[in-house]
Amino acid sequence: MYRLGYLEGRLKGYDREEDMLKLAGKKEEPKPKPKIDDEKRQKYSSNNLVQLARMTGKYAGIENMRKRRLLKEPEGFFLDDEQNQLTCSICGEHYYGSEMWWNLDGTRCKDCLRNIKQGVIPSLKPRYDDKSNWFESWQIKSNHGVHPSSVRKLVREGLLHSRDLKRKDGNVYYTVYLVSENQEFLKKYPKNKSDIKMTIADKDGKSIEL
Repeated sequence: MYRLGYLEGRLKGYDREEDMLKLAGKKEEPKPKPKIDDEKRQKYSSNNLVQLARMTGKYAGIENMRKRRLLKEPEGFFLDDEQNQLTCSICGEHYYGSEMWWNLDGTRCKDCLRNIKQGVIPSLKPRYDDKSNWFESWQIKSNHGVHPSSVRKLVREGLLHSRDLKRKDGNVYYTVYLVSENQEFLKKYPKNKSDIKMTIADKDGKSIEL
């Protein structure tokens, strides 16, 4: 609107790609019809196997994107674009992506990464890995039957060797035990065999052992 030397009006902005394509005159292509009708989708969407497959597919997609990024950053990188909190594969603490380092060895918080770079510990495999090259304090009692009150005694006697991880201020926040340094301990206190089995139910309610 223009009147008596004053200009008045409104501006409308577009930032979505689909809006810009419409302004450019591109016709929107019809979306393909889903192969599964709504009734079947509602029936099976809450099924345990479907949920498991969905989560597995999502995780695989994220892993593939990160692996492609490793081509440019082979040593690893901080997950700056990650909005959710992630778990450190060593100490188990939770941090956002800007404080979480990732490579093929797993996720490492900034403190664990610093301890690795300083040579306090080697690059460890993720916790709970069946072929892990280390174990943590709670596993000494759970997996080897040694009471926590006896752990310090075993350390003093030299049968058990620990490595303390420290923050920048020097405080110990986590302790790990390398398998390679504790062969004598593992021979004297072998790992207990577990009979625990994990199962899920299929669409018919039958149990499937994992």
